[in-house]
Amino acid sequence: MEFPPVENGVDYLLSVVDHLAGDGPPSPRDLKYAVLHLQAAAEVLLKARLQREHWSLVFKDPGTATRSRFDSADFESCTTDAAVDRLKHIAGIPIDDKAGKALKVLAKSRNALQHYGLTAPARAVEARAAEVLDFLLTFLHDHLLPHLTEQENQRINADLNDVREGVQEIQSFIAQRGKHLRGELHDLGYQTVECPSCGEWALPLGDTQTPNCRFCHESWASPTIAAAYYVRAQYGDQETLLAGQCPQCAEPALLLDKARVAAEPTQPRSLCFHCGSSFDRLVECTGCAALTMPRQSGLCEDCLQDPIRPFELKGRRP
Repeated sequence: MEFPPVENGVDYLLSVVDHLAGDGPPSPRDLKYAVLHLQAAAEVLLKARLQREHWSLVFKDPGTATRSRFDSADFESCTTDAAVDRLKHIAGIPIDDKAGKALKVLAKSRNALQHYGLTAPARAVEARAAEVLDFLLTFLHDHLLPHLTEQENQRINADLNDVREGVQEIQSFIAQRGKHLRGELHDLGYQTVECPSCGEWALPLGDTQTPNCRFCHESWASPTIAAAYYVRAQYGDQETLLAGQCPQCAEPALLLDKARVAAEPTQPRSLCFHCGSSFDRLVECTGCAALTMPRQSGLCEDCLQDPIRPFELKGRRP
């Protein structure tokens, strides 16, 4: 049995599209093997390019690398995160943040599936997989295929064409569904965010107390839980970014200056996950220090209606 690294990676990709492409959502078993084989493909292909830079870079600790251990495959290799980091900073290969995040999500899904069990909407797994597939096809074309011999390219050409067709089929479904949802959510652009589960701009806020993604149908028990998952997906474990009470509904589900909405995806803003209110800019009330919209008086609505309130609050402060 002979599977050189690039051919091995392409074979894994072929298995992924076999499990995901087709009519209707994939079965739980299809999802299982799609996740496992996609992660395997990512590791094999990223490390194949890292190996071209220098064979020692695929070791978990390059300082302990020896050629004899490499030749006999008797070593612990680096993680996918480490491979991405080394490709970017040592090999000088551009890997954007979106691709890096998709690879991280994939690795977490594989670990959960392998060790603990994975529960996720089928369409969410499919959408995340499509991102990684798209990245790996570009990575193959730009950084691996040019270095293969003509014979090596011929051996994988048919499988690679099947992978491309499968990816196009998956992307076509996602694009068609996304086009439909853009019309459905057009009037909710300033209160719709990327779903933490599938990454699509399909999670409207404020229309229900159990936020639900219109693409993958993942739901959360409350707006504050949805906010916590959103922060984790976008920024890692930084739940302190949830700033506190919303000026509109007074619920503790406000993400300050860090939310991105479908209507203006490149412009971070403040957003309440409870009522869906979106704010370009918030300031502290000069009376009570609560967050409020900028006013000439510098006071929030409560302090404007009750002029004695700021003095009473200040009197209670230590």
